[in-house]
Amino acid sequence: MQVAGSNYRAVNWHSDAAGSSGAVQWIEQRLLPHRFQQVVSSDPEQVALAIESMQVRGAPSIGATAAYGLALAWQKDQPHFFEHWMPRFRMTRPTAVNLFDACAVMESCARVGADTDMMIERAVAYADAEVAANQCMGEHLAPLLAIGERRILTHCNAGWLAAVDWGTATSGIYQLHEAGESPFVWVDETRPRLQGARLTAWEMQQAGIDCRIQVDSAAAWMIAQGKVDAIVVGADRIAANGDVANKVGTYHLSLAAGRHDVPMYVAAPSSTFDSACASGNDIPIEMRGDEEVTMMDGTDASGTIRHIRVAASGVAANNPAFDVTPFENITAIVSEQGIWQP
Repeated sequence: MQVAGSNYRAVNWHSDAAGSSGAVQWIEQRLLPHRFQQVVSSDPEQVALAIESMQVRGAPSIGATAAYGLALAWQKDQPHFFEHWMPRFRMTRPTAVNLFDACAVMESCARVGADTDMMIERAVAYADAEVAANQCMGEHLAPLLAIGERRILTHCNAGWLAAVDWGTATSGIYQLHEAGESPFVWVDETRPRLQGARLTAWEMQQAGIDCRIQVDSAAAWMIAQGKVDAIVVGADRIAANGDVANKVGTYHLSLAAGRHDVPMYVAAPSSTFDSACASGNDIPIEMRGDEEVTMMDGTDASGTIRHIRVAASGVAANNPAFDVTPFENITAIVSEQGIWQP
């Protein structure tokens, strides 16, 4: 997608001008929307830390970053690839199944005796496949969103930043926009890390799509007021029975949608489906630190980024990163293959 007229991906393989060495390049999402910055690293540990610290986030982008990081590990430290780097990347985030899918793909490539070029090519192919899936997914999703006044509500960031390019939930929105359908997007701010306010709204602004940021607790009321025509979210893992793990707050949207007959769609590539996971009860839910809830980043009047406390000192926080929405609460799950059936 484009930022200020130039094309970017959330993460990519980076080679120097001579093509003699490689690195992983990613957009530092924690700085957005205040600062657009790309990071380049030839250290696989820094790539793993980028996933853990949410410099890179979103299930498909996490998977692509892990694939690139493992290609880098093979290039830099092949003797320790299986006993150190494979488990190191697998432990970076527990909920997004794309991470484990990417690790399995790269491990299989390594075990057949791949050389460095083959590992890099496999990682690039993995990321390219995610992008192709996202674009195709949007083609299936766009007609479902082209209802009423095209007022679409989304939660968290399931845009191109989260999915290498195009996005999952936003792919259909982008394609509606390109077709001249003029979608309008309600952007849930998505506490505590504000991925909606900071990332989705920024993406919409870059694309020229009209949107409004709203607090998460306003979403159900806007649905009840008849001001939402459809809801679309991404996913971090989808169980075999269709239960969906996504950013915490998705479940309560499904309840409001069901009560007021608003269609609720989940968009996710095949790499997000976990056939080995029977139901949502088997999906591990990542619990993150108190500071994400009690502290907040922002810019002051001078444009300096500040990290400030917003809660009383010493108060503990409950911070589940995800929740699980039962399949019966969802109108349809859309992948690159169309509407999915359990």
